[in-house]
Amino acid sequence: MITSCMFFAAGTICSKILGLMNSTNALHPLQVAHARFFFALIFISVFILIQSKPISSDNLRIHFIRSSCGWAGVSILFTAVLFIPVSDATAITFLNPIFAMLLAVFILNEKVGVYRGFATLITFSGAILLIRPTSNLGFNPVAALCLLGAIIMGLEIICIKILSGRESFPQILFINNLMATIIGTIPVIFVFQLPDLVQVFFLVSVGLCFLLGQFFFLNAMRTSETTFIAPFFYSTLIFVMILDFLIYKNFPDLVSFIGSAIIVIGGTFIAYRERLKS
Repeated sequence: MITSCMFFAAGTICSKILGLMNSTNALHPLQVAHARFFFALIFISVFILIQSKPISSDNLRIHFIRSSCGWAGVSILFTAVLFIPVSDATAITFLNPIFAMLLAVFILNEKVGVYRGFATLITFSGAILLIRPTSNLGFNPVAALCLLGAIIMGLEIICIKILSGRESFPQILFINNLMATIIGTIPVIFVFQLPDLVQVFFLVSVGLCFLLGQFFFLNAMRTSETTFIAPFFYSTLIFVMILDFLIYKNFPDLVSFIGSAIIVIGGTFIAYRERLKS
């Protein structure tokens, strides 16, 4: 799980590098998001060919919803890291398991106990802090957009949960990256810019990092208790802070630290309660 977090953090920082190279040569976040799925599709296709296993699914509707949510969530994240601290954007997206838990109440008929409900309220308070509301009820619109992205990715988690019990992980990854590539091709037509060799390197790196992150993440979920390894996913925040500081000399302010800490504490408490229950 920690290895997957390293790759997710590296991929996120690579997307920021592509968007901030310089004002005239920076790539649009939609193009970076498209590359994330396109190059991941190439890598996973090679793996599928080596395995020589046929791809067949009776859950294409769920795959489509999952891929649409994944593409939208990644596009929002890659856009947000250009305008707000990458630690804030990452911390807010950490709300996706919380939204997945709430959506599961309506979609999967799961129940939310008192402790999980209380921890959810605590976690949301951290997100509200990162949106940085002002006395006149203003807020950072980009941070609010991240909150929307977390809701979208929460729905994606529900789809993954359904699919993981029906299909193999390589097939899920292949169909996901294929559909997301097709979905992302339409908007990228309007913003496409021919990348140079350096940009191609980082575009490939984004796709590879997120694919490897998914690979290690899914294997961690399959080979260990979810309630045990879930808190380790928050190490992504540590890695993005370190990389952002090393590359851009950006260091989170007090509000970022407090808001992120609240989200991590709330999410970890929920995982701990689930572990006690199991």
